[in-house]
Amino acid sequence: MRGFLTSGEDDDQETVQRWEPVEDLPQAACQVWRLRSDNQFELTVEGNFFIGTSERTLKIDFHRVLAISAHDDMLGLAHVRDGGSIPLIDPGTQVTYRWPILRVENSHWLRSIPGPTDDCSHFLLLSLECTVEVIAREAIAAWI
Repeated sequence: MRGFLTSGEDDDQETVQRWEPVEDLPQAACQVWRLRSDNQFELTVEGNFFIGTSERTLKIDFHRVLAISAHDDMLGLAHVRDGGSIPLIDPGTQVTYRWPILRVENSHWLRSIPGPTDDCSHFLLLSLECTVEVIAREAIAAWI
C-alpha cells in the first residue's frame, strides 16, 4: 500500500548520516558553501567554518559528478524525504544547527537518476546560507 511501510520495505528507507571526511572537523555550522565547476563533470565546493575567532576553509573536490542541486537557505529544498532525520551538531555546542556535511544512504534522488549509479553517493552540504547536494562517484576533502 502506497505511503505505508510494510514488511520487506525496510531496505527502501532513506537515511541521512554525518560524513566526516577530515579528522578535525569542528562541531560548528558552515557559514557558506562556494561552488566552482568545469565541463569535465568535476566540482569544487569550499566552505568556511569559524572556530572561536579563527576561520578555516574546507575544500571538497567531487569527481565524476552526475547531478548537482543548490538552494538558497539552509532549510531549503533538500532532496531528502525526511528533513527531520538530518543529525544535529552535538549538544552543548550549536544545538540548533544541523550537521553541515552529510551522506544520504539509500537516496531516493540518487535512485531517480537514469543510468548506472551503483558506485555513486548522494552528498548533502548545509550552511547558514545555502544547501548544496551532489551525486558523484568520488569526493576528496582537505583543509586549505
